[in-house]
Amino acid sequence: MDVNPRKIPHQSRARATVRAIIQATAQVLAHAGFERMTTAMVAERAGASIGSLYQYYPNKQALAAAVIDHYGEVFAARFAEAIAAPGETLARAVDALVATAFQDHPHDPRLHQALIEIAPRVGRAEHRKALSARIAALIEARLRRHADELAADLDPAEAAAMLEAVLETAAHRALEQHPAGLPTARLAAQCRRMIMAYLTCPAGPLEWGRGRTDQ
Repeated sequence: MDVNPRKIPHQSRARATVRAIIQATAQVLAHAGFERMTTAMVAERAGASIGSLYQYYPNKQALAAAVIDHYGEVFAARFAEAIAAPGETLARAVDALVATAFQDHPHDPRLHQALIEIAPRVGRAEHRKALSARIAALIEARLRRHADELAADLDPAEAAAMLEAVLETAAHRALEQHPAGLPTARLAAQCRRMIMAYLTCPAGPLEWGRGRTDQ
């Protein structure tokens, strides 16, 4: 099934129509879910004709893919802005990363969960992986600016991949209202504490299989 846009809007009026369609799709996904969503529902909420919608998107799978792409780019842009922000210390850099992950996440919990579930069904699983790799590369670039503050045995590329995974997971849990019951601000503070310890404390020896008798 084709989930790619039929055409790219170039004129301001057309771009405004596409923005309205994407926003309407996000709202319908959050409130009705993907199974109940129809192109007619999206067109009505967007204030556009069904014909206008079909000019750009052939089906509801394409609409969902467009929302995933849109919010992925929004989040990546916010992360890039946070990374580029001036800050003389590693602590300030970590503050910016955590704030972006927790405070600037572009979706509400219902939409967030819907997009995670839909991504593999509309051919966007690889897109999510590529987005994670882009964010990890941004984090790595920032870490290298603070190399003198990092633990001597820490590889910035490996650390960046770890931080991307930690921030994504923690932000997801916050959006999903983690059963541990920690408020988002408290969860973000604990995440910052963990990241700073990871980045600055040398790792001790890791003894795999300690206590096992089958070696």
